[in-house]
Amino acid sequence: MLTQTDSRRRITLPPATGIKPGDTVEIEVLEDGRIMLIPVETVPRHQLWAWTVESKAAITRSLSDPRPSETVESTEEAANVAKRWAGED
Repeated sequence: MLTQTDSRRRITLPPATGIKPGDTVEIEVLEDGRIMLIPVETVPRHQLWAWTVESKAAITRSLSDPRPSETVESTEEAANVAKRWAGED
């Protein structure tokens, strides 16, 4: 698809790109001059802890944990589950 920039160097992206008004994109200029637009989602600063290598590995391990899920409704129940699960890994 061929498009032209306007007087402010802007272009209009067709709807087929999936990029909507207000979306955030990273612009990467490759060595050969091509320009890549990469859609990104920003992460609030207070949630960055979840994106560390260690946290992502812990989340992956927890998702593959064969133990059944349990619902706890008090700190006492949580402590009992933690005691039972301690040393099972």
